[in-house]
Amino acid sequence: MKKPIKIAVVGSGYGRKVALPVYAELAEFEPVAVWSRRPERARELAAEAGVGLGTADFDELLSVPGLEAVHVATPVATHVQFVVAAAERGLHILCEKPMADNLAGARRIAAAIESAGVVGVVDYELRMEQTRQRVIERAREVVGRPRMVSVSLVQSDHADPDSRPYTWVHDAQLGGGRLQGYGVHDLDLVLELFPDIDAVAAASDVGVPVRRTEDDELRRVTAEDAYALLLRFSGGGLGVVTLVATARHGRSDVIEIHGDEGTVRLDGDRRVWWGRASEELQSEGPLDASSTKAFTQVARNFWAAVREGVAPDPSLQEGLRVQAIFDAVRAADIERRWVAPEPVTSPP
Repeated sequence: MKKPIKIAVVGSGYGRKVALPVYAELAEFEPVAVWSRRPERARELAAEAGVGLGTADFDELLSVPGLEAVHVATPVATHVQFVVAAAERGLHILCEKPMADNLAGARRIAAAIESAGVVGVVDYELRMEQTRQRVIERAREVVGRPRMVSVSLVQSDHADPDSRPYTWVHDAQLGGGRLQGYGVHDLDLVLELFPDIDAVAAASDVGVPVRRTEDDELRRVTAEDAYALLLRFSGGGLGVVTLVATARHGRSDVIEIHGDEGTVRLDGDRRVWWGRASEELQSEGPLDASSTKAFTQVARNFWAAVREGVAPDPSLQEGLRVQAIFDAVRAADIERRWVAPEPVTSPP
């Protein structure tokens, strides 16, 4: 195997819980530094992960000898500043989703990465889950043109003010909300199969309006914990993407894709069903839906893009196409009307 990539992780949420442990286990990577907004937290994370540097000084992190790549896992509203600075230092980038808080910011990220001639990957890891991989494969085999696509998520992890502590995820100004956490993954799945969306409509809601901080204070929640999106495909067909994070009883994802040639369904028991018109549905499963395993695949794809020159997957272009729909969804929710997404069909 070619030498491991020396990588730094920026962010103490997903970066600590998923990215750092995965990099530490993979022979393809050597985690060497971690950044957090608070110096003491950064040092704690470095000690926990066994990496050489924990810092709140981003320039110090970028100056680690031999550093080759940075994983940006900070609040969405801060992605641009971190990614652009790292790219300008000639570092490869793995950026969390969505790329930015708006399409203009995402375009800045893509332009900086391309200008620097480095690799850029966007972490749409849920597409790599075995369940969703099989849905995509079967849909390409049997569905044909879309008539109705439905993605439904029901979660109970935000059902009470004390169920999850208040973080940036609950602050709309920092790019929080379940749309950035889960909705963009579902849009990515839909776009992987049916990339031409003419218009979107949307509504979102905050079901639990206050949440307790780690310091036992109640803070007002401004970012949505429920949403319903309606998509109109070019040439006909509709899509519906919904989530509620405040249900009293959760369940696994349910995905249904009905086309003019056949059907694919992922049920709540993680079984995939599929069949062409006039056929009985076949099934397999239950399949694996580990997001950690899915991120491991994204990390390996990143390594292959850097070391072997393969095409980045998920790519910047795929990140931009989701960003365009995400922006249209935000506008549709605010303006209460159908909104046409800005086209991003050619590289930036």
